[in-house]
Amino acid sequence: MKKNIKFFIAFIVIFFSGILFERFELDNKTTNLLKNTLNGSFRILYSLTNTEKIFIDIENKHYEKILETRKKALKLGILKEEMQKWGPAKLKINNTSHNIKIRLKGAFPDHWSSLSKLSFKIKIDNDSKPVNELRRFNLQSPKTLSYLYEWLLSKALQQEKLINLKLKYYELVLNGNSQGVYALQEGISQDTLIKNKRKLGPIIGFSKNNYLEEVANSKKLQSLGILDSLNGLEDTFWRSKIEPVQLTENQEIDKEQQAYLKEALYSLNSFRDGTLKPSQVFDVKKLAKVMAIRAILGSSEFDYRDTKFYFNPETSLLEPISKEVHVRLDLNFKDHYYSWWIDSSKIRPHYTNNTNFFLDLLYSDHKFYKAYLLELNNFSKKKYINNLIKKNKNEFNNNFKILKKNYPIQDIFSKQQLEITRIRIQDLLNPIQSLNVNFLQYEKNMLKLNISNLQRLPVEIIGLELQDGSSLNLKKLLIINGKKVLSPAEKISVNFDCEFREECQKNLINKQNLIFKILGQKKRNLAKISKY
Repeated sequence: MKKNIKFFIAFIVIFFSGILFERFELDNKTTNLLKNTLNGSFRILYSLTNTEKIFIDIENKHYEKILETRKKALKLGILKEEMQKWGPAKLKINNTSHNIKIRLKGAFPDHWSSLSKLSFKIKIDNDSKPVNELRRFNLQSPKTLSYLYEWLLSKALQQEKLINLKLKYYELVLNGNSQGVYALQEGISQDTLIKNKRKLGPIIGFSKNNYLEEVANSKKLQSLGILDSLNGLEDTFWRSKIEPVQLTENQEIDKEQQAYLKEALYSLNSFRDGTLKPSQVFDVKKLAKVMAIRAILGSSEFDYRDTKFYFNPETSLLEPISKEVHVRLDLNFKDHYYSWWIDSSKIRPHYTNNTNFFLDLLYSDHKFYKAYLLELNNFSKKKYINNLIKKNKNEFNNNFKILKKNYPIQDIFSKQQLEITRIRIQDLLNPIQSLNVNFLQYEKNMLKLNISNLQRLPVEIIGLELQDGSSLNLKKLLIINGKKVLSPAEKISVNFDCEFREECQKNLINKQNLIFKILGQKKRNLAKISKY
């Protein structure tokens, strides 16, 4: 009877909210209120259905501590690490109870601004069995994980045999109150390595602490009418501490793991200070694939703070552990896009505000850049995500239905967005503009050309194609960097040994072509040579 009454009330709210939403022009604030009302009403309906549920019960005194932490975070605008306190709770799933520790999760307000959609970190006590083979996991609103896109990221990484994190959707019932659907995502730990069939080794990453302290300080200065700190946020990459994940200062590890950790920390620090090239530090193919997958999903960033790195003792290289895909479906994706997957140039206001020094270092290594652009072409050329969805059709459809029941008027997935992203990537890899090539001189069988790369990606100069169809190749591979946005193209002088061929003379040079390839691509392109 109670269920029927709830169902009827929810139906009435949904019905009349829908009429208001459709028939009247309302401002954004009212529209958002209606959206939240509709989504909340549908969550009531969702809770009445037979769904997989997770029950968490927290004693009032411990829950009040979580709410106090949230209150401090709301006042400060961020949640700093020292504010995140663990408390005891009970978790029940599939009729099995677990003793857990729980705390608030997430540095920014999207994780805790809504009291009905708080994000949590969970760790299972040693006296209880794991949940879905996991002892550490996060529970958070699917909105904070770009709805279906985080699941797609996980599936793509799994298919490519890259380190991936489990993700599954449940209804969360907190202290007897349904919070609607939540994403349960695996927390990064040594168990992650076992699941992904990796030899045990350290996991390290860039600490967020300095960045969050700078954000808090910046907000404090702005409240006093001061624009910003001279210790700007744009410089925190160089100051961030590199540290192990899930390893405390007092925790003991064996000598072998200590040696691996020392080597891992040295490698990542040496990458940052430029002592070692990216290809000497990272597993190039794996990192290239991770970045390409994020690019084709339409991720708005590749954040070094959210990425962790596993040191593989068998290769002595770092492998990325990627999460938080950050796809922005609230923007018009036909007009808005992010360029981190090309370079770190800022050319429009909605791009990343600060230079991504992490990406700058990666792209400075032509060996890595070449491997990455090769993978980018492979993934975008064959409609990879569409094929991935077909392969996991039942699971995709089930997850889509679960999310749509909770977010009925929200864009949770868009095939059009994926296709526009794919076309945009292919367009970049096959540019209309190519090179300006000008004759400089021909003397003693040596032809000197002036070459300017007119598009954003690096190119490989291969040689000359002569009028008779033969070619003269450079003895040493030459790579010319891409043109920086809103900056003039650099001119590079290149010498060719013409081997006594008359075709290299000035009066015949405009009948010849320069042969080049976009870095990492197989297609050979031709550029006309001008006499002047």
